[in-house]
Amino acid sequence: MPKLGMEAVRREQVIEAARKCIVDKGVANLSVKDIALAAGVSTGIIYHYFKNKEDVLLRVLRESFRKSYDQVMATVEPIKPPGEKLFKYIENLNQVPRDNPDFFVLLLNYLGQAKSHEPVQEIVRGFIRNVASYVEDLVALGVAEDVFARDKADHLPEMIVALGLGLGIMWTIEPGLFDLERMGRSFRELIGGYIT
Repeated sequence: MPKLGMEAVRREQVIEAARKCIVDKGVANLSVKDIALAAGVSTGIIYHYFKNKEDVLLRVLRESFRKSYDQVMATVEPIKPPGEKLFKYIENLNQVPRDNPDFFVLLLNYLGQAKSHEPVQEIVRGFIRNVASYVEDLVALGVAEDVFARDKADHLPEMIVALGLGLGIMWTIEPGLFDLERMGRSFRELIGGYIT
């Protein structure tokens, strides 16, 4: 029987071990035994705290999205002017592959399931919607304060999300494909030229 008060610690331990296993081995090649070995616990402990392997994997995906979101928000939310806030957000999006490289490795592992696996689809859709909604709010604020051109605002959130995720995936698969810093400047200039 697990020790009293250890539930949160054990869950986090298992989620972190599963995350590392996914990054190292991929979702397709992962077993509960692999996760247990990496976490330093028995498979029984995993089944005590999680329904099954899928439950663990879904928690890893949710936690990955939450941590990435929290990291970006910590640097963006304190900024007040909408233009600066949007460009800081874009800068952060561009730095995720470097600052949190496991994020895109995890995302790539789950994207293949997102079309046909409803729970994964729901989590991925929710993440994309949250990111787009946040950018939409930033753009609306900029339009309201006459910082951004109203006629350019309609599809800007989708364009920023698509560019940010696309560049992150490309850089994760082939880090030498482009210079991340220079691409970040180009990304910012492209959006800045479009919206102002």
